[in-house]
Amino acid sequence: MLKNIQLILSLMIFSLCIFGGITLLAHPQRSKPKFILGSSMLFWSILICIRLIINPLLDDTKTLFQPIILITGSFVMATTTCYIIEILRPGYLTFKRFCIFISPAITSAFLGCFYAYRKGGSTCYDFWDLFTLSNPDIVFHIILLASNLFYMILPAHLTFRYNKEYSKYLKENVSNPDDYDLLWLKRTMIVFSAMYVSYFILLLTRDSLLYVINKGFILALWYYLFYKALFLKEIQWKISFARGWNILEEEGNVIKDENNFTPKNNYLQEIEQWFKTEKPFLQGDLRLSDLQRKFPISRTYLSQLFNKELGISFSDYVNQLRIEESKRILESEPQAEIIDVAERSGFNSASSFRRAFTKFTNQSPSEFKKKTARLVSNK
Repeated sequence: MLKNIQLILSLMIFSLCIFGGITLLAHPQRSKPKFILGSSMLFWSILICIRLIINPLLDDTKTLFQPIILITGSFVMATTTCYIIEILRPGYLTFKRFCIFISPAITSAFLGCFYAYRKGGSTCYDFWDLFTLSNPDIVFHIILLASNLFYMILPAHLTFRYNKEYSKYLKENVSNPDDYDLLWLKRTMIVFSAMYVSYFILLLTRDSLLYVINKGFILALWYYLFYKALFLKEIQWKISFARGWNILEEEGNVIKDENNFTPKNNYLQEIEQWFKTEKPFLQGDLRLSDLQRKFPISRTYLSQLFNKELGISFSDYVNQLRIEESKRILESEPQAEIIDVAERSGFNSASSFRRAFTKFTNQSPSEFKKKTARLVSNK
């Protein structure tokens, strides 16, 4: 019974990887992160296929630290970490860096396959067998495990180190940060952590029932990760980190040194006048890069103009103007629907409009609408 359930779960994971990989690769909004994760899922489906061919059912004498689990885990963790890196630092993963980054997984996998599946290879039936270093097979079990631990620790470090920067970067470059998942990185790390725990259970358990339950849990986690990646709204940055992790390279612009920042009032006046006359904030997805097409200065310099000279982020500046526009509409058209007012003032959703309106006025749009209606009726 358990053998049949495990086979069904393996086939379900295989089907999810095939479907998810093709869906992400064929997504109309193509992006490098989706390509990386989609390719990773397709590659995992190949490893699952190999696993099913080698041993489609549960062994009666299951061993610890099974090489196929170590090899599969190493590749999957390496490629999913690449997905996070590409979200945080677009353009950083050149082909050369990608190959270098996954080289420990490739090396340990080939060596592990050679030693684990050669005739007479050793197996682990007890945790302490792993430390019997006199046997070469056990040594390579440890190498595979070390490779997996490296790919587990790295995304956790990146999440802890760059989560706030990721959220701040969104707020400084898009006018509607609420339309983006600012907590995406934290949620993804929670899912990864759950996958890591499940993965270690697979390595350490000899209980067939626990093995089957854990596989079902991994299937649910991978479905969640695929779902979030499929619908995650990504920013098409006009920035590349191809030269390094901390060196920004902007297309057609020279980045100004923050320490030598020189305010230019004429730029501020021109920007404020442009917002007043052209009302670009009525665009639902206005970005800082849109200002670059109007004003020939770098993205970093534009961001500094808002943060240092006006004392406000780009998104807050735009949303303040949108709120003023929405108040004008509500005062002149007190019967207008909230969703209609939200769209006409530049918001992509009523929920984003309500949050911004409450933030800047300390009251909801409905409350403001009622007050306005009472004032009109009393006149």
